[in-house]
Amino acid sequence: GKKGKKGKKGKGGKKGKKDKDMTAGIAPEAIYSELIKNGIVQRVPRVTFDDVVGTYSFIGTSKLAKKTDPSPSMEDVRRVLTEYCVLPLGSQSVHETQPVHVKSVMLVGVHGTGKKTLARACAYELGANFFDLTPSNTSGKYTAKKGVDGVEGMIHKTFKVAKQYQPSVIFIGDAGSIFLKKKPKNDDHDCTRMKKELPKAIKNLKAGDRVIVIGCDSNPYEADVKGLTSVFQRVLCVPHPDYGSRLALWEKELRHHKVGIRLEQDLSVLAKISDGYTASDIAYAVEQAMTPMRKKQQVFKPVAASEFVPFLAERDPIYVEEEKHFQDWYLDKIPLGKKRKTFLQGGGDDGEEEGGKKKKGKGKKKKK
Repeated sequence: GKKGKKGKKGKGGKKGKKDKDMTAGIAPEAIYSELIKNGIVQRVPRVTFDDVVGTYSFIGTSKLAKKTDPSPSMEDVRRVLTEYCVLPLGSQSVHETQPVHVKSVMLVGVHGTGKKTLARACAYELGANFFDLTPSNTSGKYTAKKGVDGVEGMIHKTFKVAKQYQPSVIFIGDAGSIFLKKKPKNDDHDCTRMKKELPKAIKNLKAGDRVIVIGCDSNPYEADVKGLTSVFQRVLCVPHPDYGSRLALWEKELRHHKVGIRLEQDLSVLAKISDGYTASDIAYAVEQAMTPMRKKQQVFKPVAASEFVPFLAERDPIYVEEEKHFQDWYLDKIPLGKKRKTFLQGGGDDGEEEGGKKKKGKGKKKKK
């Protein structure tokens, strides 16, 4: 009997230590100003979802009918982020009535697809506080081994202030590096030091806390998938611009620089030849080609689509192999991707469950 009591006291003591407030005697305003000085609380630039140009993929339905996986469009990603992040954090009533409390979302995709821009757009649309826990940003800060001045204290302060001043967006760039299986030799940022404390902090987010953690990564292949998916509830693939999105991007950039292309055929050609290039690449090509002198010459010398090609060629495109590598990783490693792959191969969830039950039933009959 005594042993049991000791065990209970021991467990209770451990729980007490975990729930202890490390900054109980410090005012939230003081912690907030400290995080600002350390560059963790940042001002969000004026970025909205309208700045992230993209259209729906209208051929997605026909691809699904043929049992091929249609890549998500940028409009799909914006819609899902609105449902998971913007609406629940923007309205307390929506937050309380949502069917699933999404605490964390991870955006993965090849370089330059607008992952960080989407995270900033979420914060700006909400008027939320923006905390940056990217390993490169926190490098050299809170370097003590334990306590308030260590990584535990940094995460504790960040989440405490985020809850105090809701709504809040906690951004983590290169999030996959936190869960690397092997720590790289030349790791200047000590990427994996948040590996233990971050899952605890996210787990302690309750239903009333209007706080979302958004992670981004363009190279998550070396990360431990179990650790990654235990922290991030939703993993979203951000695609490179499809034909419709590229067409909209060219129209937007040309309108912004007051360029008049007379033929719609020229825009279609630009959208086709820019396959594999990102929004930043298209913006770069228009900006470089349309110098102040060239803008003045438009009156007697119309702008041709060929003028943008040399500047577009200066940028590195996203190759098909790179995009496919991401899709394979998502379908083979991420739980939701595995379910999607099973569905595309002809094994629906309902069919599988029914089949499983039938097989189990037959097995039981045989045993009898």
